[in-house]
Formats: sequence, C-alpha cells, structure tokens
Amino acid sequence: MKRWYWIVTALLLLNLVLFGLNAMQPDQTDVLPPAAVQASANNDIRLVNEIWSGGDESTVRCFTVGPMPTLVQQSRAEDRLRPFANEVRLRQTTADRDRGWWVFLVAGDRAAALQMAQELARKGIDDYFVVADDDQPDAVSLGLFESRDNARQRLAQIRAMGLDAQLAIRREDAPQFWVDYSIEPDRRSPWRFIARSSPEARQFEIPCFEAGTAGALPEP
Repeated sequence: MKRWYWIVTALLLLNLVLFGLNAMQPDQTDVLPPAAVQASANNDIRLVNEIWSGGDESTVRCFTVGPMPTLVQQSRAEDRLRPFANEVRLRQTTADRDRGWWVFLVAGDRAAALQMAQELARKGIDDYFVVADDDQPDAVSLGLFESRDNARQRLAQIRAMGLDAQLAIRREDAPQFWVDYSIEPDRRSPWRFIARSSPEARQFEIPCFEAGTAGALPEP
C-alpha cells in the first residue's frame, strides 16, 4: 500500500514540475518577427493604394474638360493644360439650348407682317423687327427675355393694344467647346482653375485617344 502511495505522489510532483516549466516559456501565439510585421504592414499599404488609385498606377489617363461657351475660353483652357499634359486635343460640339422667352406676332405673309409693324409704330412701339425664318416665317419679334415675368409684362402690353401677341421659348443650336488631354498618373492638372472662368465646365474621364485625331466623342 505504501508503495502505491509513493508512486502516485511522484507522478503528481512530476506533473507540477512540467506545468511550471511550460508556464515559464513565452507565449508564441500570433507573434511575428519584426521583419514579418514590417512586410505585412507594407503589403496592407500597397493594397490600399491600389484600391484608391483604381489599379495600375503606371497607366496614362485621359480626360476632357468642358463644355465652354467660346473659343477664347477653350484657348485659355488649352494654355493652362499643355504644361501638364502629354497630348492635347480640341473639340467642338453643338447643343440645343434655351435662349429665353420670346414675344412675337404671327403674320400670314410678308405683307401682313409689314402691316403689323406699321401698326406697332403708330402705337408708339419701336423696339420690334420683322423676321423670316423656317421656324416662324414672317413673324414680328417684340423681344427676347431671360425673365419669364418680363416676357409676360411685354405680352400683356401688346395684347392691351388689341394685337394677338404670342409667347414661346426660343431655342437654338449653340456651339460648345472641349479640351481633351492625356496625363501621367503622378501629375495633377489645373482643371479646377478652368472651371472658375467657365462655371459650366467639368472634367470627365474618357477613353484615351491617338495624338492628332480630331475626335468625335459623345458628350459625357
């Protein structure tokens, strides 16, 4: 019986010694050497940069800036972009836009239009002119107004004279000017300065183009 007592006691002591030795060893769980930690951090930074830049950082990108209402503004935009761009291309498109509210008289023919003009003159109205175009042949124009309220006042004035004046939105095909350019990914263009002088202008990314091409890209 004593022999079994000493065997059990020895085994217990041995387990206690082993437990103590294990407790004295440093915990190795999830511990990386300094070089591995640095490599992991660099890898995370690289992945974030790739997501932010959209992938390949060595690819030339192409943009268009516009629309601008005049050739002068297009020329100034070209001058600003050329020092930063690889290639620059100028384009022109047209857009249907409202010119304003038009007050007018409709005449059946040229003779009737001239007769209306004479009647306006007798009533003291001298700011008119007889027009003849495909949209409104032989009409008498009584003014083009940016403000609808001003146009309605003019309309009421003419109708009060017994003339059947009309009101309509006047539309026209207006030119729009664009500057396309390609640029290295590590360079920044001054397109925001262009937008300050041309408030309607914006920058849009476009498919890259060949140098010297005229370009007929659809409007963004």
